[in-house]
Amino acid sequence: MKSFYVLTAPATGDADRDTIFIRDGFSWLAFLFPLPWLLFRRLWIVAILAVAFYGLSIFLAETYRLDALPIAFSFLLSLWVSLEGGEARVRRFERLGWTVDRVMAAPDLATAEDVHFAEKAAAAHRVSATPAPAMPASKPVAPSSNAVALGLIGPQGGR
Repeated sequence: MKSFYVLTAPATGDADRDTIFIRDGFSWLAFLFPLPWLLFRRLWIVAILAVAFYGLSIFLAETYRLDALPIAFSFLLSLWVSLEGGEARVRRFERLGWTVDRVMAAPDLATAEDVHFAEKAAAAHRVSATPAPAMPASKPVAPSSNAVALGLIGPQGGR
């Protein structure tokens, strides 16, 4: 199963039309062509940083005769972009005001879309016969941190 982030646009009239799905996982295209992938996905700052660090690695390689440094950096950049590119895209959309509606597991994109929109339609048509009981007042609980450690663990606990 693959993990998909479901994002909805800010202040939208039609949430179904303004919903995007971003797969979280390894991407061969991002591994083979990291810089074009970053530019195509409009991750400008990450692309600029990648070029700057690659230039720095070339400078260090020429200065200190570390010939393998640019190759190692290029491999690490490709690996990072292929594994964490989807997460970087989600963070970009969040900065633009989009909200993560949910994270779901599905075998492919079409199934993820079908399940999401079917559940959304079912929730809209569901009518509660009895009102939900009121929750008793309690002490506020500090929100738990759902931050991912270094981005190496997927939202469902694995890759």
